[in-house]
Amino acid sequence: MSVLGVDLRASNKKPSAAAILDSDSRLTWLGSFHEDIELAKMVKQERPDLVAIGAPLNLPSGFCCLDPSCDCRFSVPERKGRLLELELAKMGISCFYTNKGSIIRDLIYRGMRLSHGLMSAGYNVIEVYPHATKTVLFGDKVPPKNSSASVSYMIGHLAPLVSGTEHYADDLDRNACDAIINAYTGQLHSTSNTDVLGDPDEGILVLPKLPN
Repeated sequence: MSVLGVDLRASNKKPSAAAILDSDSRLTWLGSFHEDIELAKMVKQERPDLVAIGAPLNLPSGFCCLDPSCDCRFSVPERKGRLLELELAKMGISCFYTNKGSIIRDLIYRGMRLSHGLMSAGYNVIEVYPHATKTVLFGDKVPPKNSSASVSYMIGHLAPLVSGTEHYADDLDRNACDAIINAYTGQLHSTSNTDVLGDPDEGILVLPKLPN
C-alpha cells in the first residue's frame, strides 16, 4: 500500500512538495512539482494506491463556485465554511474557511482541479490537513510552520513514524515535512487508524484517530 502525500501550493510558480511512503511507512521518494501535469505524470509513473492532498478538495454544499458575483450560496443558512472546517474550529484547530471571501481561493480551485483529474483517472484521493494531523499526533505545542524551529521539530517527530527520513535530511524543508505527514496520514487511513470530519456531500477530512 503506497501513499503519495502532496503539500499543495496555490500557485505553480512555487514548488509543491510530494512524498511517497510504502506499506511499512518508509519514505521511498521525495520531490516537488510546479505544473499540475507534472503531478499527473508522477502519479501515472508511481501508481500509488492512495493520494493524500493537503488542500480543500470540495466546495460547500450549495456552492457552484467561489465567485462573489454568483448567486450560489450555502445550503445551510448562517454557515461560513464547510462542516469539516466548523468541526475543526470546535476542536480548537485553526483553518481557513471555504467561502467566497476565502484568501486561499486559488488553492481551493487548484486542489479541486487536481482531485477531479486524478479521480477521473481512477485513483483514490483523500483530503488531509497537515496542521490538524500534527496537532492530533503531537499536541498543540507544534511550532508554527513559518518558524525557524519548525523543520527541526518535525524531523525529530517524523523519524519514529517514518523510516528513511534520515536519507533525505538535506532536502527536508517545512513543505517537504508536510508532504511526508500527509502521506503518513494516508497510511494511517489505509490501516483504519483514522477518523473523518465533515459531510460526504461537501467533502470529508481524514485525520489520525481522535482520542475518545
